[in-house]
Formats: sequence, structure tokens, C-alpha cells
Amino acid sequence: MKLNKKTVTALSFTLGATLFISTAFADALIGSGYDQLKSSIKTTASQMETGLGNYTMEAMYTMKNNGETFMEVSQRTKYDSATKATENTSVTQYGKAEPTQNYSYQDPNRSIWKGSFDDTYNVTEYSQPLPSRDRAFRDPFKEQGAAELEKVFDAIVGNLKDYVQAENGTDGGKTYSASLSEAQVPALVNAIASFGFKKILVDESRSNREMNIPQIESDIYVKKVTGLASQQKDGMLENITGEIVLSGKDKDGNVHDLSVGVTARMTAVGDTKIVMPDLTNANVTKAEQGDNGLSSKYVGKYKNDIVIEKNGQFVKAGERVLEITSVGQGRVTGTYTETVKPEFEKEIGEPLVFTFNDKSESDRGPAYIFTTSAGEKGSFQLFPNGMGNVFMHTQELPVSVAKRMDNFGAEFNRVFE
Repeated sequence: MKLNKKTVTALSFTLGATLFISTAFADALIGSGYDQLKSSIKTTASQMETGLGNYTMEAMYTMKNNGETFMEVSQRTKYDSATKATENTSVTQYGKAEPTQNYSYQDPNRSIWKGSFDDTYNVTEYSQPLPSRDRAFRDPFKEQGAAELEKVFDAIVGNLKDYVQAENGTDGGKTYSASLSEAQVPALVNAIASFGFKKILVDESRSNREMNIPQIESDIYVKKVTGLASQQKDGMLENITGEIVLSGKDKDGNVHDLSVGVTARMTAVGDTKIVMPDLTNANVTKAEQGDNGLSSKYVGKYKNDIVIEKNGQFVKAGERVLEITSVGQGRVTGTYTETVKPEFEKEIGEPLVFTFNDKSESDRGPAYIFTTSAGEKGSFQLFPNGMGNVFMHTQELPVSVAKRMDNFGAEFNRVFE
């Protein structure tokens, strides 16, 4: 699936926020409730991988500043275990701006993606079924390292056994609920959540100004956490909701209550149907396996600015030029060149220059390998990003390069000469 800038921003933001909600909510469900809930989560994940046949997952993420919504993401994903196919529709809205919609379809033999920018369907046909698509959903508890992570999680949950409320339903199901106030949130959870959330706010405000995120400078802490989960009599989770509220002050001393809400539910079990889009009369761009949806029309130069924050202002410190020289036979080649203004060289470091003409395969698609002048290797991915633009997603980075990623702009705009 190809991700545009807004989709990547929304996913990274909500993923981080959801992690904090899930951590705090699970921390609250200690004792018998905690063990039962964890067992229900494992049962649900296992059934989603092999036992349900087909089903639909619906999720909604919202972010608010002092009660006013500034981001909302809704996702609807269909799974079919028999055909190993998935179909996803997501809608993202920042404040009062027009919502954007993305659609994707995947099975072992092809992927189809369509964004809001035009009516083009990007289609990639695979010469052989992808090994990573051997099932529609993968149980995260069966992944390598999952058992060790679970032990670490269990070890840090603390002594919150008194905050669980577990109620047996008349239909044989259960309802789990929890609520934590500021005073009840453990210091460790508060510190980790506050630090991580502040970093997310800074990173996302730099990469997407449409979100209008307040800059929290001090006194950030977890103010409240609430959660609710419903379990069916067969041990499967039916829906889960959670909210975390963090409070903090901006540089002017104004207090902001930032809330992140997550709602997810499973529907249409056994009644979900996935139909591959009919592209007979559609506008279609076909890509070869291995080029992430890029085609020969993407050959050319792309630029973006190197922007840093100095004395409370955003300042252009240089420029990045990405040149794609060829696309074909599952391979993309090109060059990447940075120029830095002399007065910022000490702060930013030596300009990065490299070529890329080799690739490695991963579950997320091909990654293009580069080597710096110092001989350090790294990798990145390229995706179409709207009309004539590309998105550069960095993966493995050398230490010298990773240190400067705080001001990295991932969206490159086409240069027409």
C-alpha cells in the first residue's frame, strides 16, 4: 500500500497515542480482570488469524485540544482468511479542512491503491504470491519477541489491582471498565507517556502544520485515563474504547488539555465480502513488482527545503534534491543531494550525498540501499504522493544520518524546468 504524507502522519500520530491509551488502560485492569482481559485479547487475535473466516474491523481516532477536535481518523478494514485478501478505507480530517480518503485492496497476487488527489488506481501485479501475504491477518502474539515483550509489560504494570471493574453479563459475556485520575497514574507510566507524547507533538507539528497542534513546553502530565471493553461469551472481544487526557503549558503559560480517543469494534463476522474493484473503465497506473507504484513518469528531479527552528522561528537552512534517473524492471535508481547554507553547516553537519541503485526486499516492500561518503549504509522507500510528487520513508539509517532526522522533510515536490 502506498501512503501519502497525510496518511503517514495520521498513522504515526494515532499509533503513538493509542499505545499510551492501551498501556494505561491495561495497567488499570490488574488482578483477575487483567488476566481475563489479556486472555481475551489473545483469543481474539488468534481467531482473527485463523478462526473467523471473514470479518470487518472499524476504528475511530480523535484528538482534541481543550475540547475542540483538530484531527479525526476513521478506518474500515475487511479481512477474508480464505482468499487472504484485505480491503481498507480510511478518512482523515484536520480541523475544518476538507477530509481526505484513501482506499487499498491487497491479496497475495496484487495490490491496488487510490488516494484523494486524483481518480487514478495504482495497481501492482506480483509475479509470484508474496510470502508476507500468506494470511490476511497476522497474530502479533505469535511474532518473534512477543513473549519477551509481554513479560516486560507484565513487570511494569505496578500495583493498580484496586482499580478494575469487571462485570459478568446475562448473556455470558463480560464488561471490563477502568478509570484512572491524575493521582492514580503511576509515576513511571506518567513519565513515559508524557515524554513520548511531547515528542510526538513536536515531530508532527513540524511535518504537518495543518494539524494546528499546540506546542507544549512544560508541566505535561497524564490527567485522566478511561477505558471500556466488551467480551462475548466465547471469549472474543467485541469492542473497546479508551481515552487519555494529558495536560501541559505552552511557551506563553497557557494550559492545554489534549485528549486522544480510540474506539474499535469487530462487525460482520461471517458476513464480510471483499470484492476487488472493477477497473475496466477506470484510470489505472500499473507498476511492476518492486517499484512501490512508481513508473517511468516519475523520472525527474524533486526538491524540498531543509527547515530548522531557530530563535522561535522556522528558517530555511538548505535544500534537498532527489533525482530519479530510471524506473523499470522492478528497480528505481537515482541520486540524493543536500546543500546547506554556510552559516548552518556546523549545526546541521556535512551535507549528505549518495546514489541508490540496489534494493532489498521486506514485508513492507522494496527498500533502496545507499552508502554515504563515510562508507555507512542505510535504506529508504519511495512512494507516489499525489500529483507528480513522491514521499521518502527512511528505514535503516547510519548513526551520523539518524541524528539529523529531526528536521527531515519526507515529501518531495517535482521540479519542472
